[in-house]
Amino acid sequence: MNRRDALEGLAVAGSVALAGCASGRFGSGTVLGRVEIINSSFVSNRIRLMIERGDETLLDRRIELSALDAGDAGASVIVEPSWSARRAQYTVRALHVGDDGDRESSGREYTFTRDDYTTYYGDDHEDPGCVAAVVTVGSRSETENGPIGIGPTYVDTPCG
Repeated sequence: MNRRDALEGLAVAGSVALAGCASGRFGSGTVLGRVEIINSSFVSNRIRLMIERGDETLLDRRIELSALDAGDAGASVIVEPSWSARRAQYTVRALHVGDDGDRESSGREYTFTRDDYTTYYGDDHEDPGCVAAVVTVGSRSETENGPIGIGPTYVDTPCG
């Protein structure tokens, strides 16, 4: 093998190795920051909130929310991130549960991607390093087990 062939082989091997690094750094993942759960209903609600990163369960918690007009701070809850700030695809799932802990409704889920981060913290804002999530439960017109919505949102300090 001559010198030129050897250099070409090294160049190809180096570009293949770097291609994996670039796709990991600029891939479709993001970092999930704080999650705010808001009861938008005039009845109290109990949900099960689950946060997953790939096959790993980061959080599985039952959350009780006061009615919107209860006059206390229990109509919303903020879950600060207790998981590592690793870029990946995070999935947030929520479903209603009954007093006995049994599932009462079909759940909702949302998988956060790099596009969510870019939409909320793109060119117009300082880069905080993660994206915040909001989970809304019920609506003012629902009496029980109202719809659950999950999605990204903008907050000044999403990483906790």
